Amino acid sequence: MKSLIIVLFFFSSLVVNAQSDGNLAGKLQERTEGEGVITIYDEEGIEELVDIQVEVNERIGGVEGYRIQLYSGLGPAGKRRALNVKGKFLNNFPGYDADLSFTSPNWRVRVGTYRHRHEALSLLTDLRKIFPNCYIVKDGAVKMNKF
Repeated sequence: MKSLIIVLFFFSSLVVNAQSDGNLAGKLQERTEGEGVITIYDEEGIEELVDIQVEVNERIGGVEGYRIQLYSGLGPAGKRRALNVKGKFLNNFPGYDADLSFTSPNWRVRVGTYRHRHEALSLLTDLRKIFPNCYIVKDGAVKMNKF
């Protein structure tokens, strides 16, 4: 039973990289010239459990991850300021995407998509030069294809 839990935990951490059009274990074991070989020994039913987890993650719209919040404000003035912050960000960091969202009553501008908090630190350092009040936030619905 312990080995089943360990293997399930291992595979669930890899689910972020899985695609719904195929079997994760099969994709990992594909041979590519010039690269190493991965051999997976798993118990019966593990692949089915991994596929179920992939479907669940797709259904809920993403996985838990982290983003950097540049701005949060209220009302019509908040919307104008959020649009200005988003534009300023895109001008200074053209290789990144910025999301403007409204969850009543707040307008928010968030950037970056990271599975782990420490991955966001390098961008946060650069952003603080222009947006000194930005910070890392936990986001429960980061799209899997953004990693």
